[in-house]
Amino acid sequence: MAERDFVERLEKSGFTGIEIMDRRPWGIEDCARYPLFDRELIALMRKVIPPECHDRVAESVVVRARLGR
Repeated sequence: MAERDFVERLEKSGFTGIEIMDRRPWGIEDCARYPLFDRELIALMRKVIPPECHDRVAESVVVRARLGR
């Protein structure tokens, strides 16, 4: 999900004071640590994503926000 879409959804859910505290790149090996990405999907990612991009296929974002007021 695009960061802007994520922030908009938080706002629509009633969160305010939304701040992006940290961003970190995620590579294929990071994805492989989570059950959502099974062996077949990781193998497909390694095959179709150019090797020079394997270390940055996504980005994790740490957000701080308040619910309500």
